[in-house]
Amino acid sequence: MVSRFEDYFPLAVRQWLGEIDLDDPRTVEEIQLAYTDNRITEAEMERRLAVAVNPRTEQIRNAVEPVSGIGPETALNIAAKFESERELREASREDLEDVPNVGPERAAALRERL
Repeated sequence: MVSRFEDYFPLAVRQWLGEIDLDDPRTVEEIQLAYTDNRITEAEMERRLAVAVNPRTEQIRNAVEPVSGIGPETALNIAAKFESERELREASREDLEDVPNVGPERAAALRERL
């Protein structure tokens, strides 16, 4: 999420201002803050960090974000579910619909694009 406060305030202040949601942290900084704030367990922090710092996450996000209706959050959900672009291309419509925020229309659009 692009924040208008991002360059001016630390992460904790942006959270207080409602600019970020620590109930579903995505960036490394958000994940670390959510852990120190006891919102996620250590195991969940490690899982989320593995997704956040994995280079394939960015590759998958870049592949799916141009699809109509797929924003950064949904793209990250897709990257968390599939290990590679190949696995994503081979996924069935039902597999795609298992991803949060991907319904029948988005799944069809993804299959058509990939």
